[in-house]
Amino acid sequence: MATCRDVFGFLSQVRDRHVTSTLAPADLGQLRELQIVQVLSPEEYAQIGAAANAVLADRDDLAARIAQERALAAEVATEDRKTHSILFHLEGKEKQAAALRSEAEHRASLEATDRDLAERQQKFDAEIAQRSLLDTLVPFPGGYVALTGFGARELRDLGLRLYRVSDLDFAAYWAQRQAVARELNDLADRGAQYVAGLLGPLGGVDRSALWAVSVGLAKLEPEVARGTAVYVDAYDRIGGISHNPENRLLSAEILTCLPRGVAESLPALAALDREVRQAGVPRESSLGVASMLLLGQRADGTFATTNLSEFLHYTRSYEAAALLAIVNRADVGAKFASLRSVFASWGYQPSEDVELASAFLAVSELPVEGVTTKLAILARGLGAYLQYPLVSAAIVASVPVLEANEALNLVEEAYEIVGRRAMPATSAELICLAVRMVHGVRAETIRGLDTTATAPPAAAGVGAFAGPRFFFVPVIVAHGVYYSTFGGIGGAHPGHIHVGGGGFTG
Repeated sequence: MATCRDVFGFLSQVRDRHVTSTLAPADLGQLRELQIVQVLSPEEYAQIGAAANAVLADRDDLAARIAQERALAAEVATEDRKTHSILFHLEGKEKQAAALRSEAEHRASLEATDRDLAERQQKFDAEIAQRSLLDTLVPFPGGYVALTGFGARELRDLGLRLYRVSDLDFAAYWAQRQAVARELNDLADRGAQYVAGLLGPLGGVDRSALWAVSVGLAKLEPEVARGTAVYVDAYDRIGGISHNPENRLLSAEILTCLPRGVAESLPALAALDREVRQAGVPRESSLGVASMLLLGQRADGTFATTNLSEFLHYTRSYEAAALLAIVNRADVGAKFASLRSVFASWGYQPSEDVELASAFLAVSELPVEGVTTKLAILARGLGAYLQYPLVSAAIVASVPVLEANEALNLVEEAYEIVGRRAMPATSAELICLAVRMVHGVRAETIRGLDTTATAPPAAAGVGAFAGPRFFFVPVIVAHGVYYSTFGGIGGAHPGHIHVGGGGFTG
C-alpha cells in the first residue's frame, strides 16, 4: 500500500477541499473499506444530487402530513373522552355503537398516518444526510471523495506520528494502530475485572486507588483470578506492619509481582523496613521505601540501602530518594541535581512535586537538555485535567521514544478507553489511570517503527539486571490534592500522580 506520507498528503488535500493528486485505486479502496473516506463515482454523485434536490418538496409534504396527524390525533382524543364519559352511557345502544365505530376508524386511520409519517420522516432524514454529504464531497480524478468524521480523527493522529512513520507502509501503520487500541482495551478490561474481584475483600479502599492498583496488576498478571488472590493475600499479610493505607496498597502490589512469592518475601520486607527507619525514614513512610528497595533487589541478592542513605542527603522526599536509590547508574545523582536546577530556573519553589518530577526524569533515558520543550507541551496538555500536572508530565516525558504530542495523544486515547470502564470518576482520576496505562514504553519493546505500543507484561524482581524493570506506586487523588504515599516534604501537596509500569533498568 502507499506510504503514510502519501496517505497523509492525500487526506490533507481532501480535508482542505483541494485535491490535486490521488492514490492508486487499491489504496483508495482500502481507505474506503476502513471508513476513513467516502468515494462516489460521477454517476452516484448525480443520483444523490437529484435525490437531494427533492428535499424542499418533501419538507413541505412532511409538514402537511404532520399537521394532518396532529388534527387526527386531536379528533381521536376528543372521541375517546366522549366514549368514556357518563353521558355516553346514557345514550342509546345504536348511538353508542356508531360512536365506537367512528372512534375505531379514526384510531386506525391515526395509526396508519403515524406509520406513514415515520416512513416519510426516515426518508426525509436520509435525504438531509445525502445533501450534507454533497456539501463535504470534493472532486478528484475519477469521481468525488469526502473525509468521514472517523477519518478526520485518524488524519489528526497520523499527523502527530508522521515524524517517524512517514516512510512506513500505511497498512503496516494501521495494523500497529489497531494493535495498540486492542492492548489498551484489553488492559482496561482486565483492570475492571480486577476491581470487581477486589471490591469485596478491599471494600473500604478508595475507589480511585483500587482502580490504580488494578491497572498495575492487569499489566503484570493476565490471569485475573490468580492475581487477585495473590494481591489479597499480600494485603492481608502486611496489615500488621503497615503504617498507612497508601503504603499497604503499594507494598501489596510490589509483593504480588515478585517471583518468589508473598510469604517468602515478607521476612526481607520486614528487615528492610527496620533498616530504612534506621537510615532516617520515619515509621509512617518506611514501609513504602522498604518495598521500593525490595523491588530493586540486585542480581547478587543485596539491596540499595547504602544508596538510599546517600540520596536521603540529596532530597527530603523519601519517595524520590527510594526511586533514585534502586536505579543503579553512575550519573543519576548529577542528573537529578541538574533537573532540579532547571525547575528552579523556571520559577518552581522546592516541593514534593519538584523532587519527584526530577527523580522520574533522572532515572529515564531522556537527556536533561532535551526536557524543556517536551515537558512544557505535556504539562500544558495534562493541565486540562490536573491543576498541578508537573509530575504526571515528567512521567510521560520520561518515555524517550515518543515525541511530546504523540505521547499526549496516546494518553488521551487511554483516557477515553479507561473512562468507559471506570466511571463515575473525576477527570483527574481518569487521567491518572491513563498515564499509568501508557507509562512503560521502552525502545527495546518496539519492533521497527512501532513506537506506539505499550510495554508488554513482564515479571519483576531478582534477575540478571541491576535495578527493577517495573516499579509501582498507587495513584491517590483526593479533593484536588495528592497525598504522598511516603513523601517527606509535607502532607498534602498539589494534585499529581504516581504511576507504575515504567521500565527503568540500571
